[in-house]
Amino acid sequence: MTEPTRTLTGGHPPPEHARVVIVGGGFAGLETARHLAEAGVDDILVVEGGPVGDLVHTNVAHDPDTAVEMWLDPERDPYHRRPWSSDSDRHFAGNAGIRARLGGRSLYWYGVTLPIDSWALDEQHWPAAVADDLTRSWRGGPSLYERVAGDLGLTWADGTIASTGQAQRVGGFTLRPTPRASRAHPGRPGRWSAYSPLDHWRDPATGAVGEPPAGVRFLLDSPVQRVLLRDGRAAGIVVDDRRTGRPATVTAETVVLCAGTVENSRLAIQALTTATGAPPRLGGLADHLAQGFFVRIDARRTPRPLPVRPGSYYLPVPEARSILFLSLWRVSRDELMLDVKINGELPPDPESQVACLPSAGHPWPTTVRSTVSTAGRAVVAAQQEVLADVWAAVAGAFGLAGEPAFGSYDEPRLGNTAVLPRYREQYPIGVPQPWCSALGAEDHEGGTLPLGGVLTENHEFARIAGLYAGGPATFPRIGAANPSLTTMALSRRLAAVLADELLAEAPGAGHRSERS
Repeated sequence: MTEPTRTLTGGHPPPEHARVVIVGGGFAGLETARHLAEAGVDDILVVEGGPVGDLVHTNVAHDPDTAVEMWLDPERDPYHRRPWSSDSDRHFAGNAGIRARLGGRSLYWYGVTLPIDSWALDEQHWPAAVADDLTRSWRGGPSLYERVAGDLGLTWADGTIASTGQAQRVGGFTLRPTPRASRAHPGRPGRWSAYSPLDHWRDPATGAVGEPPAGVRFLLDSPVQRVLLRDGRAAGIVVDDRRTGRPATVTAETVVLCAGTVENSRLAIQALTTATGAPPRLGGLADHLAQGFFVRIDARRTPRPLPVRPGSYYLPVPEARSILFLSLWRVSRDELMLDVKINGELPPDPESQVACLPSAGHPWPTTVRSTVSTAGRAVVAAQQEVLADVWAAVAGAFGLAGEPAFGSYDEPRLGNTAVLPRYREQYPIGVPQPWCSALGAEDHEGGTLPLGGVLTENHEFARIAGLYAGGPATFPRIGAANPSLTTMALSRRLAAVLADELLAEAPGAGHRSERS
């Protein structure tokens, strides 16, 4: 058996066996691994298809404008991969994809930490036991949201995650400061990082690596071809061994898929079709409908004091199944930039799906199909009414004229790349520029492996024992909120479920899983 290694470097051969294999070294995979290790489970192998790369957040490694470019322009990011084809015009194309590096999307996000909206997290959509654990109480103590918020230095009040700061009123809208799990760089003004599970064993400012959790080791630069099945049960994985150019098998007692929604779906389809004869597709793919407007403002002609303080603010808009965000910042002494955005849920639709073409080899070719359904178009229309009202309030407060002309969501005049610094300067000052994102472009996709459906309430595949999944793919409804807070909360829950099972199997083993 290969000697386990806990270093964060590549080039090591795959081990022959691990007790738990976690596929994906991003947000969900690393959060699950660290909580599982803290509960006392050892021999955990995190398998990441990309390299270590640098371990600092993009907003530490780059100036703010370049960091935005790294997210929105895939040609600027060497870690961007899109291991699927899109059958949906502009949707799930462009900058949609995965970030194949240890840390994954946790090294790109902006730290927005909002819980799933109450209208999406009801018993008609989410299993009641899971919803209660998230919002009411988990294992006799505070809820999962409360625990994660406390870990991140945020507060939990009236069932919502709160951030310190003063609310802002714009017309009839009262917006609160957006809660963000982020910290300023101690030595570089203007640089900052959002929370990453890597923070527990690397310096977020320098990227210097400390001691990873005991019991956790890493296999990097090793894309996973398929889940190994034995007698209808998950028995390990097959990876690309780039040292030899041949597939290599790693056996395991438990396999956890945390590779991102589309990659999780591909691995699940391959396993389900092989083990049960299920059709090679998974429906219910959902994402956020995101649109908004931005406007350059002549700072020399704005009221004193400013009608809105610089910063980021938000407001839930349940009647539009959305959350409104407003950000104001100073570009220069003479110019301000106002960016107004609204995120809403594309309701689950069986016609929005991930499909695979069964083949002799692995991975199976994968195609994503996603369209804006009739229910989704109702959300788009409601969002545009909200944005029009916000613009009227903003225009009155800042003394601006004109109005944003929203077009078709499928063929917009401007996509979200319009906010890139190299493009913003070409737009006239004082004129609102409406834009909308393609589906998949916000990195918020989920819904193909829902808890209480494809998965049991305990995160295990209902038709394949020993196979589990984490991340937004497991959300029965994604709601309008950014998925990171819920991903962290469910990763803690998944780790506790696995710890209960794995430690119970070891005679005389101590049980340190979190209970209060």
